[in-house]
Amino acid sequence: MGKGYHSRSPEEFRDYLKQINEKHKKTRWRQIVLFIDLVLVVLIFYIGFKALNPGSFQNSTKSDKQVVDGYPTYLSLSREEDPTYQGYFLFIENHTKFETKVPFATWKSEFRIKTKNGILCFSEPIEWEERTIPSEANGFLYHSVSKERWKSLVPDCRKEIFDEEASIFRSKFRSLDLGFYAQVVIHTNDRSYTFQIKQKPYK
Repeated sequence: MGKGYHSRSPEEFRDYLKQINEKHKKTRWRQIVLFIDLVLVVLIFYIGFKALNPGSFQNSTKSDKQVVDGYPTYLSLSREEDPTYQGYFLFIENHTKFETKVPFATWKSEFRIKTKNGILCFSEPIEWEERTIPSEANGFLYHSVSKERWKSLVPDCRKEIFDEEASIFRSKFRSLDLGFYAQVVIHTNDRSYTFQIKQKPYK
């Protein structure tokens, strides 16, 4: 005889069905609890990874700092919302006891846009407006670029600068891969310095 119900009593049969139903309920609750535990574990791993790698899920608005002609320098993206222009600040730290004028006469500067695969899409020379940085102070140079000029670029470049395929159905993790690189290159007598920021595409 196989396993199962073997009683002839209706009352025992009802009790048997009740036990089966309760067993199924317990199994369902166990599955729900296991699923919640799994979600919590994934969430904890995500929070921990994000804390250890803060730049992994968002693009930094600053480049790495480099020392140019003795002055620590870095590029920063302007956060001012403008539908037609994008601004960039080149911050320069003057830790000396004397004021200094920037840019230096030996500098030749260039602004570039590159795809994430390194294809050069846009390039233009930069004519900085001269500024004086007091001693023991920080100063900046400013460059602004017209977004309208980028809209006339070839499709392979334009689609990385402007998110033309935005959709509510696209995965958020898929959008993390989108973006382009803005660069300011400074050529001095000794060498060239490249300051780079990865930007999200404009919507």
